[in-house]
Amino acid sequence: MADETAKPINAEHLRYIERTSSLIRDTLDEMQCQPIFFVGSGISKRYFGCPGWLELLNAIATRIGISADEFSYLMQKHDHAAIALGQELQERVFEWAWKSGKPQFPDTYFRTDVHRALFLKHMACEIISQRIPKDSAIKKLPLHEEISLLQATAPHAIITTNYDSFLESLFQGYEAIVGEKVIRYNLNMVGEIFKIHGSSNDPSTLVLTHDDYENYREKKKYISAKLLTYLAEHPVFILGYGFGDPNVTSIIEDVGEIIGEDDRFINNIFYVQWNESVHEQSSFREEYVIGSGTKQYRVRAIEANEFSWIFRAIAQERQIKAINVRTLRAVASRMYKLIRTDIPRRQFEVNYQTLEGLMSSDENLPNLLGIVPASNTNMSHPLVLTQVGQRLGYPSWHGARKLIERIHSEKGVNILSTDNRYHCAVKSGTGPHSNVRKYSTELVELLKLVKAGSPYTVTL
Repeated sequence: MADETAKPINAEHLRYIERTSSLIRDTLDEMQCQPIFFVGSGISKRYFGCPGWLELLNAIATRIGISADEFSYLMQKHDHAAIALGQELQERVFEWAWKSGKPQFPDTYFRTDVHRALFLKHMACEIISQRIPKDSAIKKLPLHEEISLLQATAPHAIITTNYDSFLESLFQGYEAIVGEKVIRYNLNMVGEIFKIHGSSNDPSTLVLTHDDYENYREKKKYISAKLLTYLAEHPVFILGYGFGDPNVTSIIEDVGEIIGEDDRFINNIFYVQWNESVHEQSSFREEYVIGSGTKQYRVRAIEANEFSWIFRAIAQERQIKAINVRTLRAVASRMYKLIRTDIPRRQFEVNYQTLEGLMSSDENLPNLLGIVPASNTNMSHPLVLTQVGQRLGYPSWHGARKLIERIHSEKGVNILSTDNRYHCAVKSGTGPHSNVRKYSTELVELLKLVKAGSPYTVTL
């Protein structure tokens, strides 16, 4: 089923999508690594209707007999602050659990060494678990095509404040690292889902109340420091959070202190904001300021009412693709163990003749590593249009596109209409428009002639 939320695109919005898609691809090509995703509750709500934080607290309140009127009173009392509301519900659920709600909980919860917050967290996990689709049901979700594109992005790692296990279902082979375990975890790996606010599989790990947040705030600096290398050295996409979300702000402020340049612009971070009416706009937010005072940092902003085109740009065809994350994790783990433990204790004999043989051949080393030589359009058509434009002296892709249109006008040849020596459309997803346009260095040489006004011929 197609994305029913997608709206007709006006010309300005289409140009915005093309420009932003090129920027995403250029950033990935420049940094030469897979992205990091920072995922919030908006993603789970979009794909399978998981409740947001206040909705979750409302569902818990209803289960323990708090009326809609009384919940509205509590919301007003706490200024719609979920943290404070969660703290009050912790006490309400605790009292209810020891009275009429006792049969709803395991007997072990009523021991004196169990914290009273566990009753609230247990109910939260139950509600969330009832909503999570089974692996076999994901393909039947209304937005399954967009979800498939998300899966195809193959991020290096995911950081999330979500409690649910939906991301683990999508990204098979990735390992969930929950809560404070992030601080002690070895980051020389690939394929992790860092659940920094806990997991619905373990109620005790949830960050849900004011007390939890105070405890989390003390450890946040350590978590931020641990994730700093990821956020500094990879393209980062923030998904499922509204602009100004405190969970995002607190992390980016910590990161900005380390990697923010003099202009306070962190150009590898893309903050994706849901905007239902973006297709009606003629101008679009390109940057967003995170933080306040001396901790203000600019990041890239993307406005979208559906995410398919963003995921296509991220999942562009690469020379090494279809990586088995489970296998890659096993290799990385063994290499790390070898360096940390085996080498210091053992003597290894190095066969230099074998190494020289590997280095003298372009084929032997990839074969040793299990990499099959590729023959694809990334080799014959390695450029995106922004790169073509920059090689011609333009700041972005617009100048190159005008020269291509000029060729069409002067020679009657539309280079973009077919796959040819100058251009090809690379399939990057399952949708009808899921193509990424790539260009050859031959096109650059041709456009140099067109730009200079020199005679030229076009042979497709």
